[in-house]
Amino acid sequence: METLGGTAFHATVSIAAMLLIWLILGKRQIGELSPFDFAVSITAGTVVGAGIVDPHIELSRTIVALVVLGVLQICVSWLSIKFRKIQRSLSSDPTVLVENGQIIKANLAKVRVPVEILLQMLREKDVFDITEVEVAIFEPHGRLSVLRKPEYSPVTPQQLKLNVDANRILVPIILEGVLQVDLLKKMGFSPQEIEEFHQKYQDRIDNVFIAFMDKQHNLHITEEGILESNVFFH
Repeated sequence: METLGGTAFHATVSIAAMLLIWLILGKRQIGELSPFDFAVSITAGTVVGAGIVDPHIELSRTIVALVVLGVLQICVSWLSIKFRKIQRSLSSDPTVLVENGQIIKANLAKVRVPVEILLQMLREKDVFDITEVEVAIFEPHGRLSVLRKPEYSPVTPQQLKLNVDANRILVPIILEGVLQVDLLKKMGFSPQEIEEFHQKYQDRIDNVFIAFMDKQHNLHITEEGILESNVFFH
């Protein structure tokens, strides 16, 4: 029982330390990690896994190893920002795979991307006719950036010289029956106005799944699958 408890404690602390280090390193998706970042991630996972399954490995050694990996990653990231050559050595350069509707076979081989995968990535960009592509670039993080030829690009309001309204930003002011007071304050409501609204609509707020508010203070309420719009906040 003590062994099981120690293992559970070791696992909890190790995972918490690992998550803390990644939060310090910053938010990035797995696909955006450089080869060095990926190597650090694999090593950290191995260190944590070994510490969990082997009771002879002290927790302090696992934590020290994770801290060292985190510090090393931070130092390398800082150096790669300061020195362009280091960044280039740790990651690959963008590679053009399609130019003027033609696939560049040599570059496909260079980045080891099969033509079937390239076509799949183009379809994910809503490109089903490769002749529409001006250029397609395989980015270092493994994604494809596509620029269509001008004649196949969507027409914008600016090109048509049309005046359009600004995009609306909807702020969730009620989440599962809870009024988001801080967000309402940021939208310009006083504590007194918020309290009056809360008292007036308490029963209904409790039954709201989610409610958004725009800059004009219109509410857009989702309550048991029903959508209401243009309900003014008074």
